[in-house]
Amino acid sequence: MFTPEFSATDATQHTLIANHYVETEEALNLSVAFVRARILFGRQHVPQPTRFVVHYDVRGQRVADNLEGRLKKTLGDVAEVRVKRS
Repeated sequence: MFTPEFSATDATQHTLIANHYVETEEALNLSVAFVRARILFGRQHVPQPTRFVVHYDVRGQRVADNLEGRLKKTLGDVAEVRVKRS
């Protein structure tokens, strides 16, 4: 079963929230792998065409300044990425 946090009424966009610890390189890599797998699995269970948007909530964490760019580079082929810092 696939359940995104939010879906557009017409099911053309699905929003995922990633409230993961990403302060270390290992944690970031695990998070990216999980989110990617979740999206690839989800694609099989939603009508096409569809778009995925991932919101990374990193409030309260000490993350690198280039975190958003790195996330967009690694997940940009499967989702739009947005980062909430404060």
